[in-house]
Amino acid sequence: MQAPPPQPRELGRSLRELHAALADFPGDLAPLSEVRDWLGRLLAELRPSPSLTRQDIDWLRFKLDALTPAVFESSLPAQALHGDASMSNLLRTESGLVWNDLEDVCAGPVAWDISGLVTSARARGQSATFIEELLAAYGDPGVEDLEAIFEAHVLYEVVWQAFEGPRRPQAMKRAAARLALWREGRADERLA
Repeated sequence: MQAPPPQPRELGRSLRELHAALADFPGDLAPLSEVRDWLGRLLAELRPSPSLTRQDIDWLRFKLDALTPAVFESSLPAQALHGDASMSNLLRTESGLVWNDLEDVCAGPVAWDISGLVTSARARGQSATFIEELLAAYGDPGVEDLEAIFEAHVLYEVVWQAFEGPRRPQAMKRAAARLALWREGRADERLA
C-alpha cells in the first residue's frame, strides 16, 4: 500500500525543521550564484529548434540576467539549503518525512527552498489553499515577495527541460509549454 501524499502543514513544518537543522552547518558550501552560472552554461549549449526558437533562448538569457540581482545575488541572509527542495525529494518513513537527494546543497536564502517546494506542489496540481497552508506552516521566510524566486524556479525548469530535450523529446515539449505559460503570466498552472 502506497503512503498518502504529505499534507501541506506537514510539508511546511518538515522544510522548516530541515532549515533549522542546516542553519548552523559549519562547512563551506557553494553559493546559490553557482546555480545561475550552471543555468548560463546550459543556455549557451541550447540550439534553436521548432519547439524553442533563438528568440526564446535569448529571452531566457535575458530573464536569467534580470533575475540575478534579486535571486542569485540576493542580500537576504544565507544559510545551508537543500538546494532542490521538491515533493519528489521527500520520503515518508515511520518517523515522518525525510529529505533526500541532497546533491544540490548550497548556501543561499531559505526562500530558494520554499519556492522550490511551492513550485513542485503547484506542478502536482495542488490548490492555492494547499500552498497557503504550506507557507503558513513554514512560517516567515524573511522575504516580502517570493515572485522573483518563483520565476527563477520556472526558468530553471524550462532551461533544464530544454537541455534534456535532445535526449528526451517529451522534456522539450514540457519546456516549450512551460515557457509559453510563463510568458503569458500563467507559469504556476499545471502541465499534463
